Amino acid sequence: MTPRYALDIHALNGTLSGGLTENPAMRNAIGALSLLSAAASGYHGYKRNQSIGWGFVWFALGGMFPVFTPVIAVAQGYGKPIQK
Repeated sequence: MTPRYALDIHALNGTLSGGLTENPAMRNAIGALSLLSAAASGYHGYKRNQSIGWGFVWFALGGMFPVFTPVIAVAQGYGKPIQK
């Protein structure tokens, strides 16, 4: 007898097939974009706040949201410290 759960994770099996992640070249391109975005965003976060902690936060956000985070960084003045 198999246990029954409120959500059957096997029900979603195969729903992502045929998407962007099936093509190895596209998967590599998305990974490279994410890494580049994370590095650029981490640099901006460190330079803007003069804090390694903020650099890590911006690095993580740049990796998770590789399009939006660099746009926000450019809008803030890429690498410019906060005016106090």
